[in-house]
Amino acid sequence: MLYQKQECNGPLYQMCLYSMGTMPGMSPRQRAGRRRTTDAAKQEINRRQRKWRLMQLICANFRSGHDLFVCLTYAPDANRARALEKFHAKMKAAYKKLGLTYKYIAVTEEHDMDGEPVRLHHHLIISGAADMRLAETVRACWPYGHADVRTLREGADFFEDTALYLLKEDKHKARGARRYSTSRNLTPPADPVRLRLPEEAEPETPPGVKIVENVRNANEFGRYEIMVGRIYDHKAFDAWWQIQRRRAAPDPWERLRRRRQRKV
Repeated sequence: MLYQKQECNGPLYQMCLYSMGTMPGMSPRQRAGRRRTTDAAKQEINRRQRKWRLMQLICANFRSGHDLFVCLTYAPDANRARALEKFHAKMKAAYKKLGLTYKYIAVTEEHDMDGEPVRLHHHLIISGAADMRLAETVRACWPYGHADVRTLREGADFFEDTALYLLKEDKHKARGARRYSTSRNLTPPADPVRLRLPEEAEPETPPGVKIVENVRNANEFGRYEIMVGRIYDHKAFDAWWQIQRRRAAPDPWERLRRRRQRKV
């Protein structure tokens, strides 16, 4: 049997699929090989999950060319106590006066990727507004040093480079600890669609999606596949996505109820 998980956030489509469980008639060698293949698939998928989660969060809440990427640094004599917290409060008030909603993802850094200490600074993705110059608003709310404000750019990687930059490994942080904070008003990534498929099933490319990454690995014991795509036709994709969601009803009795309703 195959386990499939599909996720959709903004223009980002992601799918992972891998063999799971054992089949009747498998020898002890085949069962052991199947478990190893399943474990390898899970490790590869989990390795990507931290990056994927942040990419999903960005895609669900921010837009390239519309929102802002900000770096906040401190002057040598600045009072750093609760500075970022005060900044968020000022930004929220300033945005409210402008009729805007303030949303952010923030990362604080004190060490580089090699663990060497660097000057304390913050990287943020914050909500912007069309045809509004918000750089001066950001700088006015940060009297503790310099504020570098740029337009958020996606490129062709669904903010993957941005996510990797924000998730740079810090040897001084606990393994697995979340390296970013967010405002409470962010839209969470959409619930995934989970399906169990026959062993011989092949994943389909959804209508309205252009695949930009496809990783496959297979052996005699099983296989896994990871697919990332860009949704370019939301109307075509949304119709297909609704069918997928109905196929993956969380209630195991939902399909039976539907059959009974059709017969009435």
